[in-house]
Amino acid sequence: MRIKKFNVVELNNGNRATILDVLGNRYLAEIVNAYGITVDKKIINDNEINKIIYSSEKVK
Repeated sequence: MRIKKFNVVELNNGNRATILDVLGNRYLAEIVNAYGITVDKKIINDNEINKIIYSSEKVK
């Protein structure tokens, strides 16, 4: 998966995360629950990401 800074992703546990920084194949992310409340800021990897919800890139 190609994840970039400020993408919003859905995690395997149902929470969502905003990518704050890309660290090789790991990502510093702000994790929020279904109500939009911040749960944690931690480093996640590709295995924890289910899909990309929002990407700031424009589709050609």
